Amino acid sequence: MKYRNELVREALAAEYALGTLQGCARRRFERSLRDDPALRRYVAHWQERLAPLDAAVAPVQPPARVWRAIERRVTAAPRGWAALWDSLGFWRAAAFGALAATLILAASLGVLQSERVELMVVVMSDERAEPKMTVSWEADGRGDKRLRIRVLGHAEMPPDTAWELWMLPGGDGKPLSLGLITTHETQSVPVPRELATAINAAWGLAMSVEPKGGSPTGLPTGPVLYKGQCTRL
Repeated sequence: MKYRNELVREALAAEYALGTLQGCARRRFERSLRDDPALRRYVAHWQERLAPLDAAVAPVQPPARVWRAIERRVTAAPRGWAALWDSLGFWRAAAFGALAATLILAASLGVLQSERVELMVVVMSDERAEPKMTVSWEADGRGDKRLRIRVLGHAEMPPDTAWELWMLPGGDGKPLSLGLITTHETQSVPVPRELATAINAAWGLAMSVEPKGGSPTGLPTGPVLYKGQCTRL
């Protein structure tokens, strides 16, 4: 599949680098990467841009009790297990069994579906056109919708304020509140049921700074920090 719209290409590259582009959409994108150098440059740009976020996360040392528990379990294993542990056939069988169990579980949960699942993606930028947040969701009509949100960087929220996410219907339509969000890097928030269908046809999203508890008027009252246009994949 060729992605000719530059906004779509960059939105896809951002989602791919963040790891939020999943399933069929991710596989289609990876196939396009093979023979599209410009698309690979978009991905490299985003990976470089997001690299400082990885460096900012401090490594976590497992508690000593975790290692002690592992040692006890290993040393307590019956002798017969030692031969199995070194057996290539055992691990092949175990891997096959795990794969079979995963497929059965996935099928029972309805995860393995033949139909294509469309994804809506929004890359939200600040007034300098720098990406600051991405939002994505599955654009189908089944069940409750949830927004997958990534905040890029370590934004701070002033005391007694809140971040409120808004759906922009487009045209003369007024913004509609999607609820409050936090400054956490990764979030998953539900879409209000009354907007679950309308959000698939939205022009875009915006995020404003509001008083603690949200806008008192039902419309944005504070500065709009980020906004972006919806893209259907």
